[in-house]
Parts: sequence; structure tokens; C-alpha cells
Amino acid sequence: MKKILLFISFGLIQFSALAQETDPEFETDRPTLTEASSTVPRGFFQLETGFQYQKRTLDGLENKQWLYPQALLRIGVFKAAELRLEATFRREDYRVGDALLQRDRGLSTVRVGTKINILEAEGAVPEVSVLAMLEVPWGADAFEPRRVAPEAMLLFTNELSEKVKLQYNAGFRREPDEGEMENKLQFSLALSGKLSDKVTLSAEFFGEKPKGSPAENVIDGSIQFLVLPYVQLDAIVGTGVSSQAPELFVGGGLSFRLPR
Repeated sequence: MKKILLFISFGLIQFSALAQETDPEFETDRPTLTEASSTVPRGFFQLETGFQYQKRTLDGLENKQWLYPQALLRIGVFKAAELRLEATFRREDYRVGDALLQRDRGLSTVRVGTKINILEAEGAVPEVSVLAMLEVPWGADAFEPRRVAPEAMLLFTNELSEKVKLQYNAGFRREPDEGEMENKLQFSLALSGKLSDKVTLSAEFFGEKPKGSPAENVIDGSIQFLVLPYVQLDAIVGTGVSSQAPELFVGGGLSFRLPR
């Protein structure tokens, strides 16, 4: 009898370990602008898609931007590293009053890169990852960079409790802006809390500081709804808190993870 009980106990332990290995946590990098420090588990494919609209007015010139769709494919290649492929279709209108001055549309922000976890969380020490991306000169002429444009970010996560999480990023990005390449410092802070196993709310502050220009700072709120264990809907709305930032931006999306 003892041997049978030991065998059953051993089987339950093995089953529990296997379940934990085959059912890893599902976390996305959207809809907030703050990137999560977690990576997609090895052998999984995760597709995060969505749309965004934003409006900005500066010195009488109105700029409206539509991103549809946004698409990010994340592939778990190692235990603590993922491959990332990203592309967006973009449309921009420039108006003065009712007069349309310019309209640009086409493929935008074609990027490839990786996210690597370099430090596990322990007590007050946050989980830390590195994000490295390269934007390649592909897409519509109005949006593509003149040459490969890099981005490097440090990503941090502190688990404040079982349901509350603090995430923050800091880094650098080079991107095209009105035909010129521009260097930008980026920083963000997002506080999220689970209302239930399916619903998560987040509040975020995000900013970027172009070289020689004022910072562009925004605040936003977002919701994530887990429809199925590996299927998530999201929505976000935000506004600028500096003169250079968008007056309004809204978005939503669908993300899912494919099993091994």
C-alpha cells in the first residue's frame, strides 16, 4: 500500500510540474506603451494586434494619425529570450482648418529585435529585461527611416502584491520625424491591478524627450480582458500633459498565444 501511495504522490507531483511548464503566464506588451519585462516562453508564438487613433494640434496645424493594424509577433526561442517582428500600417492627415494639406499612408515601423530577461525578481529587487530593436528602411517613403534605426530599453517589474504590479522602462530610440532622423529618450511608468482573473486595469505615465525639443508626456488608462486562457482583448485612452503631446489617443486590440 505504501508503494502505491508513493507512486500516486510521485505521479501527482510530476503532473503538477508538467502543468506549470505547459501553462505559463500569459502577458502582453499592449495596450500600454510600457513594455513588460516578461518574455514569451520557449516554443510559443504570441501575436499582438490592434489599432490606434491620435490627434495633435500645434500652431494651428492639425495632425490626425491612424495605426491599423498594429502587429507584433513574439516567438519564444530560449528560456529567457524571445524574437520580435513588428509592422504597422499607418495613415496621417495634416490639416489647417478644413483644408487638407497632406495625406500619407502605407507600411510603417517595420522592426526586428529581441527581449532578454537578465535578472529575476527577488524581494524588492525587480525583474529586469533588455529590449533591443532595429527599425529597417522598408515601407512607405513618408515613414521609413533613411537607415537602420536602433532602440534599446531597460524594462523593470516589481510585484507589489499578488494582484498589483508596477512596471517601468527607460531607454533610447532613434526614429524618423518629418523627414529627419531624431534621437529620443523614452521613459514610462505603469501601475496595474487585477480586478479578477479575467480583468486587469492599468494607469500609465509615458514620456519621450527629443534632442533639443521639449518633452512629450502623456497619461492614459487601459483595460485588459482575458476571454480565454491565451486570448485577450484590450482598450486604452489617453491624453497629453505637455504642449508637444497628442491631445487625444484611443486604441484597442486582440492578442493570442499559439500552443506548442
